[in-house]
Amino acid sequence: MKKPTSKKLFRRLLLVFLAIVELVIIINIPIIILNHKVSDIDYSNWMAENLENEKLVVDIAMLGAHDAFTSEINILSKLDPYESNGIMQGMTGVLVKGFITKQSVTQISDANTLLKSGVRYLDIRLSYYEDKWLTKHNYLSGDFEPVATQITSFLEENSGEFLILDFQHVDGIDYSSLDDYYIFKNMLEDYGLLDYSYIVNDLSTLTYGELTNNASESRVIIISKFEDSSIEILNYEESIRSNWADSDSFDYVIDFIQEEANDIESTGIHNQFRVMQAVTTMQMNGSGILNAILSWSLINRAKNFNTYLIAYDQFEALLDELPIIMVDYSDMNSKEFNDNIMQIIMDFN
Repeated sequence: MKKPTSKKLFRRLLLVFLAIVELVIIINIPIIILNHKVSDIDYSNWMAENLENEKLVVDIAMLGAHDAFTSEINILSKLDPYESNGIMQGMTGVLVKGFITKQSVTQISDANTLLKSGVRYLDIRLSYYEDKWLTKHNYLSGDFEPVATQITSFLEENSGEFLILDFQHVDGIDYSSLDDYYIFKNMLEDYGLLDYSYIVNDLSTLTYGELTNNASESRVIIISKFEDSSIEILNYEESIRSNWADSDSFDYVIDFIQEEANDIESTGIHNQFRVMQAVTTMQMNGSGILNAILSWSLINRAKNFNTYLIAYDQFEALLDELPIIMVDYSDMNSKEFNDNIMQIIMDFN
């Protein structure tokens, strides 16, 4: 058997190299391939039209948006200054930026569109950097102030609706610092959100009628992880349960959610908000990266998982224990997901 000549070997190596380069380019194409279909129904007033005044707030089913404000992330977005994942840093970060960008966009609509689609729970991630409040998920998305303006405008125009603003992560501040807490609180006041904040004395007994003055006012309930907070802002540990499956397997996530519901039912603890984290997460291993490549983008994976979620035969029973359904791509109406989930929510309530 003849050994390949140096020239042939060079050609083979060159072809392998070019194939690798081509694969890297294909993987990093930042375009999210999606036919975005939204509902023709305006759900701006679904709470006022469907909720009884006696309904306990912690038991109200609602649609939630995971990493709510990431729609502005694109290939030109700056890396979050507090991002510590090494793969996103330096030259490696440049080489995989298109790929990671597609795994970072969780919602493709602005705040106003999400709220009109029925979303009432907003999972918010911020970075406080150079005196600016920025929305983010791996990369910076945009300024939070115009987002807050859309929220307050919606509340002003739609009496009887309330939102849960869960500031899940706020980087660039110290949760144990009272000074940093007031920086955060002052931002909420400056952006008009605190004007709608409801002072909760006992979350476990709070009714929809109390919260909204019998559907005549709109409100927000604000949650943060600051150790010390005033009465306008609830403490995360005391007010919400939100456990995460951390998996890209559809079946694993469903099983995890079912176990969460079983645990809550067995303990009988219903005195706080209870979030169904119905999201799949890219895994940083061989199979996980391959799954992410094959699904192309997080949004595309969410499109498939959301329909899979509500097809689960015990889905509606889960709402007794986990009434806040937090998903990626929450306003998508492919296969009528948004209309179907909102109908389930309204029927349940």
